[in-house]
Amino acid sequence: MERVLFCSVSIGAGHDLAARAVMQEIEHRYPYCQTRLVDTFKYINPMLNKVIVGSYMESLRFSPKIWGYLYSQAEDEDKFVDLGHILSKLLSVKMEKLITEFNPQAIVCTHAFPAGILSILKGQGKINVPLIAVLTDFTIHPFWVHEHIDKYILPSELLKYEVQEYGVKEEQIMCSGIPLRRQFMVRGDKKETRRKLGLEEKVTILVMGGGLGLGEIEEVIRSLGNADLDLQIVTIAGRNDKLWTKLQTMFVNNKVKIFGFIENVAEVMAACDFIVSKPGGLTTAEVLSQGLPMIIVNPLPGQEFRNTDFLLNTGVAVKVRKTQYLVPQLKLLLSCQIKLKQMREMTANMGKPNSAARMVDYLESITL
Repeated sequence: MERVLFCSVSIGAGHDLAARAVMQEIEHRYPYCQTRLVDTFKYINPMLNKVIVGSYMESLRFSPKIWGYLYSQAEDEDKFVDLGHILSKLLSVKMEKLITEFNPQAIVCTHAFPAGILSILKGQGKINVPLIAVLTDFTIHPFWVHEHIDKYILPSELLKYEVQEYGVKEEQIMCSGIPLRRQFMVRGDKKETRRKLGLEEKVTILVMGGGLGLGEIEEVIRSLGNADLDLQIVTIAGRNDKLWTKLQTMFVNNKVKIFGFIENVAEVMAACDFIVSKPGGLTTAEVLSQGLPMIIVNPLPGQEFRNTDFLLNTGVAVKVRKTQYLVPQLKLLLSCQIKLKQMREMTANMGKPNSAARMVDYLESITL
């Protein structure tokens, strides 16, 4: 394996992290292999990137229902605007130049837009290497499905029937999971990781807001922090300095351990009993790999609604409609050992900690 090209779009962290997880595994096995991750729109046209990504982020922050409506319309309509065709006409020249210069043996797309653009180029005979689409949510949206994609990497076997409804053949499907970084390949001992992280031996709740930094983290922590339960809370503020400052000055009854930007996310997850989070695709895959039952709060319309449906249907999560219902729901879970046992067993069954390794196994099979 000598050269593999990755194409993403930097909306949130998940799409890039999925690509980097595969790159990390390639580097582990093939230190001299060249890999390159391209933020597709930014690479082609920075102004276009600002318009598209900026519009998406503004929609999520201020009018998420509109985004949800557009998302569902694109799912349900027999005919919808094919952004891939439109964008390929605008952007194909620079992508062709990139592919010619880098000369990859395979191209991996971790976002639907570059998958669509490159599928059209492949149909025009301008790409002659395997084109792989790595789906990064627990749902199948038609924006991902294109005629000239050679392989679809799905998060779960339970999604095969959905993608096949769009005409994708069995041999084009691989259910190896959303690629995760190497740290998620192992599950740490709970007691030992708690000791290492300076945590007490009691019910431990991880609170996260997803890669987009959206959600009501402060409200969630305040609710759990003042709950009449013997528990401790762990949260990761990341690079959100404003959130870090607010959490540091928050006074609650239960202990709160606040991390800034950290690399050892898997270790922190391993120390916890539950996670309260939005169901972003990459976050969900990480959580499942570590066997954590999930309590879903504030899912965004669109893909997060679909992720929520998947998680509820498979029994690995519960959802609270309002933050004030969080503590009562947690009490119900803690009082029902049968439900907890079921959720933990299902997360262990659904998790795919070796997803990146299996992806590289496939790349080996088509490049060596």
